[in-house]
Amino acid sequence: MSLICEVGKTQLVKHGEVTCGDSVEIVRNPDETVVVLSDGLGSGVKANILSNLTTKIISKMVSSKVPLQDIVETIVGTLPVCSVRGVAYSTFTILKIAPDGKVDIIDFDGLPPILISKGTVEVVERTSEEILDKKINRAHLQLNEGDLLFISSDGVTEAGLGLTLPMGLQTSGLVKALKENVNLNCSAQKLVDQIIAICMSYYISEPGDDTTGVAVQMRQARECALLTGLPVDKQDDIRMVDDFMRAHGRKVICGGTTAQVFARESHMELTTDDHDLLTADVPPISHIKGIDLVTEGIITMNRCSELLEKNQFTNLPENGATLLLSELLLADRITIYFGTQLNPAYEQIKPGIRLRNVVIEKLTAQLQKLGKEVIMHRY
Repeated sequence: MSLICEVGKTQLVKHGEVTCGDSVEIVRNPDETVVVLSDGLGSGVKANILSNLTTKIISKMVSSKVPLQDIVETIVGTLPVCSVRGVAYSTFTILKIAPDGKVDIIDFDGLPPILISKGTVEVVERTSEEILDKKINRAHLQLNEGDLLFISSDGVTEAGLGLTLPMGLQTSGLVKALKENVNLNCSAQKLVDQIIAICMSYYISEPGDDTTGVAVQMRQARECALLTGLPVDKQDDIRMVDDFMRAHGRKVICGGTTAQVFARESHMELTTDDHDLLTADVPPISHIKGIDLVTEGIITMNRCSELLEKNQFTNLPENGATLLLSELLLADRITIYFGTQLNPAYEQIKPGIRLRNVVIEKLTAQLQKLGKEVIMHRY
């Protein structure tokens, strides 16, 4: 099993506003994970547009292998400066994390990152340099398995400002809270949730600023292999099945005919559920020994895609689509073994149901948007 960089994110919108002025962009490539956090000046729609523009530009440039120096020069040279406050309209922090845990950190007017390692909490030391007359902070560190690195917008360090804390939480108060009030032996998402909950309490449930926390953690990757469709060439049936069986992690089959071919080639017994998971819009699941989930294909995958589109992840009935959704959400790396043969039965599918090749591409895009790594093998 390989290590993966888990990213957790939680945001609070300033009281009285409808959108967050902070933005976070996460880009996963095979050779790195890039996280960009930007805090737009002020709050509301204008701040959201500026911060979102900043994260989009930076993430695309980093993914295109543009050197960090050139990225910083482009952004710093492009961002306007507020004539009243004399500061840039948007700050940014960039984390560039390699698969082995090496991290490059660069920020413009950002807060110092906090490293949590083996129960210890420390502020990451940064060095400064001038680029286009702007102060840029940089740091390099090594994340080992289980280590957590936390970055945030100033809504975190200003929590409680003028309310419960005269000077706000500040970095020193955040470190103290982490040591005394936070369970450090947790996932990246749970760590962020705990920190933002503390901020919310200091704000007395009415945030005085947009507040964003992001944590990254190196841990063992959770993998899932998904088999669906039949190969164009029938002689590739056994090759696709063998490739699927050699894959790491949990195993899912989507498609009745696909499951039959798998059972035939692997000499396994295929049994159909007793309909206790049958719902009005989702066919029942089946069972094959050694396979974690076997569902119907097109209808089930379309329903799963609809749930992803609507961000419906909780309080769902148990059926093939919701079980498939759970498998995909739990995985960090999803490898799809996709048989591209067209099925004549598609002509009988009711209107509104995407064909297999369409729904596979849709699911892939949705999962990548959630930060999942998706690998496709076509047959």
